Amino acid sequence: MLDQAMAPLRNRRFTVVLSGEGLSMIGDAAFGVALAWLVLQQTGSVAALASVLLVQAIPGGLLSLFGGAITDRVSPRTVMLWSHVVRGLAVGAVAIMAWTGSLQLWQLYAFAVITGVAGAFFGPASESVLPFLLPAEQLPRGNALQGAVEQTVTIAGPLLGGLLTAGLGPAVAIGLNALTFFIAAMTVRAAPRSEATHQESMSASVVLKEIGEGLQLARRSHEVRIVLLIVGASALSYSGLFAVGLPALAQSFSTNAVALGTLISAWGVGQLLGTISAAITGLPRRWGLLIIGMTIVEATAFALLGVSPNIFVASAILVVVGFGVAYSSDVALPTFIQTRTPRQFLGRISSLIGLPRVVLGPVSIALLGGVLTHSVGWGFAIAAIPMLLVGIRLALDPEARNLRTDPPPVNDEAEA
Repeated sequence: MLDQAMAPLRNRRFTVVLSGEGLSMIGDAAFGVALAWLVLQQTGSVAALASVLLVQAIPGGLLSLFGGAITDRVSPRTVMLWSHVVRGLAVGAVAIMAWTGSLQLWQLYAFAVITGVAGAFFGPASESVLPFLLPAEQLPRGNALQGAVEQTVTIAGPLLGGLLTAGLGPAVAIGLNALTFFIAAMTVRAAPRSEATHQESMSASVVLKEIGEGLQLARRSHEVRIVLLIVGASALSYSGLFAVGLPALAQSFSTNAVALGTLISAWGVGQLLGTISAAITGLPRRWGLLIIGMTIVEATAFALLGVSPNIFVASAILVVVGFGVAYSSDVALPTFIQTRTPRQFLGRISSLIGLPRVVLGPVSIALLGGVLTHSVGWGFAIAAIPMLLVGIRLALDPEARNLRTDPPPVNDEAEA
């Protein structure tokens, strides 16, 4: 079983690309700490930091569908490569200006726009590249290994960023991130080029037409609509819960910031264990039953978190739920999309599935933030409602109960 878990690592293309992307993720995590410290140092304003991050996030909502269409047209490899190069140049410029002391707030806004646009294209491409690196039977374990890297980075990256920023200054941590982008641009070249399947030359009207084709495919696919329901409910529950819910819960336990760090770390530990377990055991083929069960477990856990008597009980709940979410969603969800979506539509479907997170995340934060000012318990209970409703809805849907992670049988006529 362990030998099967390590099978993707014997694939040179996968290993090279994952190494470069993992290094880039470490740089991103370190950069997040350095950027926050730099902005607060220069402006003394949390609002200024929030505005920079908001400007960076907006292009994701506006351009992700375009990013998906371009990915399908020119290949995930190409889009990822140029996204890395553009972000590396932008971050490198910020590092130089921070080092020389010439960095101004308007330049950070310009940087946020550039990296936000590049990120809108990178997201769908990075979600679509794995089927070009691994055979279908290795996708579950490939996604699990990738998830394990992401969870490890989530723990180690911010620590590295804090140490570099404190010891050598934010410019060094930012410069490190720029370097990792260029390394990732080189390693992603190990991914194969996809064959051109588009007869029409690229233009705005053609790209819009191709976006429309992706939307039509999603509209006709009951499976994609089910996934959109799950992702939408997760965005409504999790965005507010992690942005404002956990800080409010931690404050109810202690005035010490260690309480919040403990809760976040508990979630991270659960997620890491879940992804490692998925890599070792593989995924059950009946993903529909797994995800239905997990939505109901998540809803119950959220409600219990709001009435937890102490930080130890809350941390234990987060470890368990983090484990289940990593296993059922973080690994199984991309595997399901990758095995059930025609390759020529992977970018567009991936960008569409990521859209609810961008659109509904701020709604969740605003709604939960308002409720939590009155009651922590009611805030977490409200966060549980979207997951509970979707869990019940899917439990009543025979097609949802029969969702599978293994590839559907090939139909030559349909493929044609």
